[in-house]
Amino acid sequence: MEEVRRRFEEESSVKLRDFLADERRDEIGRSSIAEDERDGLGRDRPSLDYEVGINERWRAAGGGARAQAAIPAPAPREPSSSRSANGADSDTGIGLHRLRRDLFSSAAFGRWLGRVTGLAVPLGGRGAVRRFRPGLDYTVAHHGMLAPKPVLDATLCFCAGTGRQCRYDESTGELLGTDDDAVWESGDVGGFECYIAADEDDDDRGPEAEYDEEDDTELLSVSASNNTLSLVYRDPGTMRFVKYVGAGAPGSRWDVALEYDVNDVEDGDAEVGADEDEEAGADDYDKDEDDTRSRIDDFEMPIAKPFSMRFCFGENLF
Repeated sequence: MEEVRRRFEEESSVKLRDFLADERRDEIGRSSIAEDERDGLGRDRPSLDYEVGINERWRAAGGGARAQAAIPAPAPREPSSSRSANGADSDTGIGLHRLRRDLFSSAAFGRWLGRVTGLAVPLGGRGAVRRFRPGLDYTVAHHGMLAPKPVLDATLCFCAGTGRQCRYDESTGELLGTDDDAVWESGDVGGFECYIAADEDDDDRGPEAEYDEEDDTELLSVSASNNTLSLVYRDPGTMRFVKYVGAGAPGSRWDVALEYDVNDVEDGDAEVGADEDEEAGADDYDKDEDDTRSRIDDFEMPIAKPFSMRFCFGENLF
C-alpha cells in the first residue's frame, strides 16, 4: 500500500489492476458478455437502434450533442425477477449497484481511500453505474461540470479482456499484441477517460462551453481495462469525459464511477498535470510486480453509514 500511495502522491493518479476477487470479477464478466451478445453490440456489429439495451433496469441518460449519452442503471433496487424486459438474463446492473452500495459507499472503503491516497477520509461523494454501448455512447466535457473544490475520482471499469498490463516494444515504443487488452489500450476504439484543463482565462466561455481539442489541454488519459480501479485527483480547473466507444470495440465499457469530496492540498502536492514532463496516461500499478498487496479481496466489508452525506443518482438517495 505504501508503494501505491507514493505513486499517487507523485503523479496524482494510479491504476489498480485485478482489483476485485476472481469470483466477483467473473460474475460481472459473464453477465456483461451475455448482455453484449444478446444486444448484438461490439466487434464491428453497429446498431441502428439507439434503444438497444434499454429496459426496466437501464435507461438512456442525456441526449443531443452535449449531454451524456451513456446509459446508467436507475434506482439501486433489485427486482424479484432477474429477467430483463425481453426475457434475457440481465444481472450486470444489479452487480454493479451492489458494488456501489456495499463497497464504494462504505466507511471501510473511505478509510482505505484515505490511506492509499494520503488525502484523508473523503467528506462525501456522488456516483453512478454506467454502460457505454459500442457505436452509441460517450460523454462530453463542458465548463458546467467544473467542480468548485478538488475531488477524488474513483472509477472501477469492466470490459472485455483480462485487464493485464499491455507490453510495448522497448526500441520503438509501439504497443504489442492484438488481444482485447491491446485494443482498449491503443485508444483506437475509444472508451478511455480523458482529463483536460479548462481555459480559466477565457471569460467568454460560459458553463455551456464544450471541450475544444485545439484550445484545451489534455492532462491525462486513462484507458478502459477490465477489473481495474483508477484513482485520480481532479482539481477545480479540470474537466473529464469518456471518449465515444466505437462499434469496433470488443464490447461495452461498464463502470462504477464515483467522485469523492476531499480536503484541498497544497499546490503541487497532488495535481493532475503538475509535472510538465509527465506523459499523458495514468501510472499503472500491478500487484504482481510488487510485494505490496493493494487489492481488496472481497467487497463485502463491514458496512457503516456513509461518510457525512448520502450518495445520490439522479433523484434517488440511499
